[in-house]
Amino acid sequence: MPEHFLEEQLKRIREMSEQMSRVSDRVAELSEEFERERASARNGPLQDVRDLRGYSSNRPAPSRADDHGAGHSSRPPSRSRRR
Repeated sequence: MPEHFLEEQLKRIREMSEQMSRVSDRVAELSEEFERERASARNGPLQDVRDLRGYSSNRPAPSRADDHGAGHSSRPPSRSRRR
């Protein structure tokens, strides 16, 4: 009878040891993931965004009408407005 009790205890100890090993592995994975998240949070949300727009120094000068805020259009009025 005591042998059966000891065998059961040994079996429980092995199972608990395996569980602890799995938990330990998972803790290590989560620690690494947490560290990666912390490092990416330090960079800011736009750290990996690149500005691919091209800038030109040869921009055309605005017309005089644009400079003075004139509201006149260069196209003729539509037919619905000609009465």
